[in-house]
Amino acid sequence: MIKITFTFIVIFCELITIETVDLSQFNGDDCYRDCTNSAPRICYYKWLLEHFHTMGPACGQCGKVNGSISDCFLPQCITADGLQRGVMSINRQIPGPPIHVCQNDQIVVDITNGMGGSAATIHWHGLHQRETPYMDGVPFVTQCPIDFATTFRYSFKATEPGTQFYHSHTGHHKVNGHYGGLVIRRPKSDDPNSNLYDYDLKEHLIVASDWMNNLGEFFTPGLPANKENLRPTNFLVNGRGNVIDRNQCRPKTATPLAFFRVRSGQRYRFRFVNAMSHNCPVILEIEGHSMQIIASDSYDLQPVTIDSLVSTSGERYDFVLNANQKIGSSFWIRLVGVGMCEGFKIEQFAVLAYAPSSVSDLILSFPQRRFPKFAEPFVQNERRFLNHPNATCSDSSIDKKSLCITDLSSYDTEPSITDVIPDHRFILGFDLNIGPISERIPLNNFEPFMSISEDIVAIGTVNNITFTFPSFSLLTQPDDVDESLFCDENNRPERCDDMRICSCVHRIKVELGSIVELVIVDEAEAVSQLNHPFHLHGYRLYVTGMGQHPDGIPMTVNLAKQMIKQRTLRKSLNNMHPIKDTISIPSRGYTIFRFKADNPGWWILHCHFEWHVNVGMGFLLQVGETSEMVKAPENFPKCNSYTPDVEL
Repeated sequence: MIKITFTFIVIFCELITIETVDLSQFNGDDCYRDCTNSAPRICYYKWLLEHFHTMGPACGQCGKVNGSISDCFLPQCITADGLQRGVMSINRQIPGPPIHVCQNDQIVVDITNGMGGSAATIHWHGLHQRETPYMDGVPFVTQCPIDFATTFRYSFKATEPGTQFYHSHTGHHKVNGHYGGLVIRRPKSDDPNSNLYDYDLKEHLIVASDWMNNLGEFFTPGLPANKENLRPTNFLVNGRGNVIDRNQCRPKTATPLAFFRVRSGQRYRFRFVNAMSHNCPVILEIEGHSMQIIASDSYDLQPVTIDSLVSTSGERYDFVLNANQKIGSSFWIRLVGVGMCEGFKIEQFAVLAYAPSSVSDLILSFPQRRFPKFAEPFVQNERRFLNHPNATCSDSSIDKKSLCITDLSSYDTEPSITDVIPDHRFILGFDLNIGPISERIPLNNFEPFMSISEDIVAIGTVNNITFTFPSFSLLTQPDDVDESLFCDENNRPERCDDMRICSCVHRIKVELGSIVELVIVDEAEAVSQLNHPFHLHGYRLYVTGMGQHPDGIPMTVNLAKQMIKQRTLRKSLNNMHPIKDTISIPSRGYTIFRFKADNPGWWILHCHFEWHVNVGMGFLLQVGETSEMVKAPENFPKCNSYTPDVEL
C-alpha cells in the first residue's frame, strides 16, 4: 500500500490527529474532468525513469517491410521517427505520461530513477511553487538530484491554471526524452475566452519536440565533423513522426503520425507546447485553417487570428480552431524549423482529421496523401505570422502581417508594477563568446563549452559571467549558504581578475516585495537569426518592451544604458502588457519585462536552449533573505562535496 501523510492538527483537549491517505486510491488519470464546481482532488502518478530505446523489441513488426502497423501501438513501443536509437524514457513513453488536473488539485508524483550512472530532476514549467519552492526541480538550487535507484516524491498544488509542461532540468535528459504535457484546467466561467470554443479536450494537446539520431551527450561538447552537430535532424509531434523523403514527398519510415479528431461545425481549444531543446524556432501551421490565439504561457490573451505561429523552446500557446471543413476530410498540421535550422529543411507533420470514432486510429495514423513540398504555403494570400524571427517588433499596428507578442493584449494589468519607477533595474547582456578555443579557454582551465566547428567554441555568459552550480541545494540547506560563494559583475572572484569571462555562482539579489525590471540584451555578435528564449522560474512576467535598434545597430548593454538614460529605448505602447514566463529575445535586440518579487526563494533565469544553459547562460535570482524563504520538510535529502582533511 502506497501512502502519503497530510497532517491536520486539531487542538481540543490536547488531542492531535494525523490523517494518512492511501495514494493507490487516487489515480492521477481520473483527475481529468469538468472543473466546474469540482472539489480539489489528490492526483497520484508513479513514474520510472529509464535508459530505453526506440523501435525496440516491444515494437514487434512495426516499421519493417511487410510488417504489422498495428504493432506500432503495442505497450512500451516508442516509435519516434522510425529510426533506432537510445533514449531516456518515463514509464517507457516519449513524451512522458500527460497530466490533466483541475486548479488547486494536489499533484503527487513518485519518481524512481532507474538510469544507472545518471542523477535526475523534473521541473514543472509554469508552476510558481509558492508554497513548495523545494519542488521546483532545479538541481543544487531547490533540491539535490535524484540518485540512481532512489525515489523522490514531488508533491505540490496545481495553482497556476493553463497549459504548462514538465521536463528534466538535468544535463541533456530533456532532449533525450524526459518531457511531457501538464494541463491545469479551471471552470469555464473563469476563462474570459470561453465563449470562443465549444470543447477543451485532453486529446487536443500538441507537444512538439526536436529529435536527433543519437543521445544529446553524443554531441557534448560537440562533434564539428558530424553534419548533425548541435542541431536537430527531425521534429516529433506527441512523440511521433516520419523520416521524410524530400524528393518523393513520401515517408522513408513506416511509423505512425500523431492525429487529432474534430467534428465539422465545432470549435476546439488546442494547447501547444514547444518542448524543443535546440536553438531553432519552429513554425506551426494547419492546412486549411487559421488559429485564434487566446493564451500564451498559460496567461489569457485578447484573441488574435493568425495563419502561422512561431515559438521557441519553453513557450506554450493556446488557440481556437474552427472546424469548418466537411466530414471525411483531413488536413496537415505542420512544424517547420526556421532560424538556424532553415537551411536544413527540417519539417514534421501530424493529421487533423474530420473523422468519427468509427474510423480506426490505424487509418488516421498512416495517411496515404503525399506530403507537401518543403515549407510550401498552406494559404494563397500573404500569411499572418505571430513572432516571425525576422520581425523588428517596432510597428505597433495590430493590422500588420507580422505580429510580436508585445502587439497582443492581456486581460490583466497591474499599474503598480508596470507604470512605476522600479526598485531595481538590471541590464543584462548574454553572449555565446564564439572564438578559437585557444583564446576562450586558457590552458589548465576546465570551463564548459560548445564545440561549433574545427577549433571554434562557444561559452555562454550573462554580463561576462558563466554560471556554475553550487555543490549543495541552496534552498533546502540554508545553513551551508555563505556570501563568499556568489559573484556578480561587480563582485568577481580574485581568480577572475585577469579573465574577461569568469565562471562562478552568478547571483542577483533583490528584496522581497520589490519591483524589478530586467532588460535582456542579445550581445552574441557572431550569431544572426537566433532568438534566445529566456525562462524565469517562480514568476509571471509583464512584457513591457521588445525590439531592435531603430537604426539596425546591434544592441549592447552600454547602448541600452545610454538609450534608457536618453529615454529612447522603445517600450510597448500597449498598456495591457502580455504576461509570459518564457520570453524570446529578438536577434541582436532586447526585451524588457517586469515583476513584483513577492515569491521568496532561489529562482534560476536561463536560456531555454539546452546546450546554452549547460554552458553557463543563466543566473540565480535570490528573492529575500534565507530566513524569509519557505523551509523544506524535515528529512529532506541533502548533498554536498566530501573533502575531509588528510592527516599524516
